[in-house]
Parts: sequence; structure tokens; C-alpha cells
Amino acid sequence: MRRTLIAMLLVAPSLLSAQRQPTDSLAAAAVIGTARYADRRTAAADGYRRIGPDFPGMGEHWLNTAMLLSGKLDANRPTILIYAPIAGEVKLLGVGFVTTTRGDETAHDVPGWPAAWHEHSGLLADESGVAPSASAQGGTHVWVLHAWTTLANPDGKFTPDNWALPFLRAGLDLPAHADADAARALAMLNGGDVYLRDVLTDAGLRTPARSVAVDSALASSRERVASVVSARRASKALSPDELSALCGEWRAMSRSLRTLLGPDIDQYLAPPHASPSDAHQHRATGEP
Repeated sequence: MRRTLIAMLLVAPSLLSAQRQPTDSLAAAAVIGTARYADRRTAAADGYRRIGPDFPGMGEHWLNTAMLLSGKLDANRPTILIYAPIAGEVKLLGVGFVTTTRGDETAHDVPGWPAAWHEHSGLLADESGVAPSASAQGGTHVWVLHAWTTLANPDGKFTPDNWALPFLRAGLDLPAHADADAARALAMLNGGDVYLRDVLTDAGLRTPARSVAVDSALASSRERVASVVSARRASKALSPDELSALCGEWRAMSRSLRTLLGPDIDQYLAPPHASPSDAHQHRATGEP
């Protein structure tokens, strides 16, 4: 039986008593403290296990249950390690820390609260960008602080989604100004299509009757993205026109899926991972 993140996190104590520590200092300490986990075998030996999917803008989450249950904020043994396979080699990209709240409670003595934290629900479909809802067990909310320790995030060190990752995985240079939609289209070449398929399946939108049509739309989009990338000039940099074509492909695919599945799909194509201030304010649009 698949164990969801929420099932494990709901039993974790709150980090309300954690020592106040600036987020930059915490991230800097984590760079040094987690260097040994560049080898994922070391992480596994220390109790880290993969949970959930490979997120297009985040990679894999590896959770240490003992640290989760301890409630400690430890730069040497973070609650979560973030990995991603890049060019055939698994890389440690960042870390994550966890705190919980109940109802409308606010976390205290937690560095970076609330701006740097986002809510996890633990369900694959919800992790795609749907506003997480309070759990049935007393309205417990699970919050995660991500810190990108080895892969710079153009949107900020503590921004959950790092859209440099799809470019890196595709062997391309990160443009100075890349639209997230271009990155999400590019992610289709490295598992983003499988991720989206699974999200729609978990959401009950990719039903057996619709699966062939959905899979065809995803496959066609992936092929068009591949064509854009393969047609580029010899350099690793995409031209403005090529980046624009990727953005257009993501939006065209979104419209195709909306036609197939209806407006309910909008929330699953919205930008993932909301902060506390807008966790329940996702705006569904016909063109995410």
C-alpha cells in the first residue's frame, strides 16, 4: 500500500519550540552539513527513503522519518533531502524542513515563517498545485521549507519549485529570463509527462474511458517539445523564439486537456506549491 506523505507527517510534533535561526544561516549550514549525502547510499544508510513522485520543478523527496518525528530543525540531518537524476547521475540539490500547525494556528519561532514555507497535503494530485485542505484529523496542516543548497534557483533560494531543473536535465543553459511555462514544457522530456498523467489519474480525471485521449495529448505534446529542442542551433542556449515556442506548447497542451477533461483540470495545471498567504487562493484559468 502506498504511504502518502500526510499519513507520516500528521504524527510529527510541531517545531514551535525550534531555536530561532535565520533562513540564510540555516541553508548555509545545510550545505556543509549534508555534503556527505551527495552519495544517496549514505542517505539511505542514515534512514532516508524516497516518498512520492519525481516533481518536474523539484525532483525527488527523500524523507527521514526519525527526524520528522523528533521535531528537530537540524542542518546536518534535514527532514527531507532533494535529489534528481541528471545526465544519468543522481544529484543532491537541496533540503527540506517540516513544521505542523492545527486549524488557523500560526507557527512560532520557525525561521522564514510564513513567506518561505508552503503547505503539503501528501496527495499526488494536491501536490500538483491544488490548494491543500485541512486533514480530517483535527485540521492539521503540514508545512515545508525548501532550501536549494547546490542548485541555484533563479526565483530564490527558498522558492519551492526550481525551474532551472528542467533546463539542466535537458542539457541546456538556463536563459536569463525563462518563463515557468517554458520550463514545464521542457520537463515533459524528463518525466514531466508521466508526472502529469499520474496527477490526472489520482485526481479522477484520467478515467479508463479518457485515458487513451489524455495519453495521446501528452505524447503529442512531448514530441513537439522534443522537436523544438532538437531543432535548435549547436549551442546549449535556446533562442527567444524557441523559448516562446515552448511556452506556446505548454499552453496549447493545457487547452487540449481542458477540452478533453473540462475546467476541473485548471487547478492541476496551476503553478504548484502555494505559500501560507495564498495556499487557498489558487486562481483557475483556462490558460494556466
